[in-house]
Amino acid sequence: MITDPNPPQYQLPADPRRLALEESRLIRRFWRKFKVAVTYLPFAETFLAAFYAAVDPKTPASAKAILLGALGYFVVPLDFVPDLLGALGYSDDLAVILAAIKAVDSSITDKHREKARAFLEAARRQS
Repeated sequence: MITDPNPPQYQLPADPRRLALEESRLIRRFWRKFKVAVTYLPFAETFLAAFYAAVDPKTPASAKAILLGALGYFVVPLDFVPDLLGALGYSDDLAVILAAIKAVDSSITDKHREKARAFLEAARRQS
């Protein structure tokens, strides 16, 4: 018998007020780190689409909480594999974000993906 290590009755609901307070801080830190790390990230468009979904007011609070948690792990300097190791250092960040994206894929819309694609195309033209 498989038991869920985190059953619903023990999960805390996403607090929309807390998400709103942390969102602006996360946005600033995300862009700072994203600009530095973008050359190392093979899935930059996917990450960016997840970011746009996380800050979209239409995204359900539970999906926002999952995405903000994963993106928060990406911007925190201390993690399982140090980011100073170049591309290898981002492997754990990639795994966490891809797992979060898979968990809430239905909340990441074509609009989020198009916005990510447009941003990356503009960034590449500026380089």
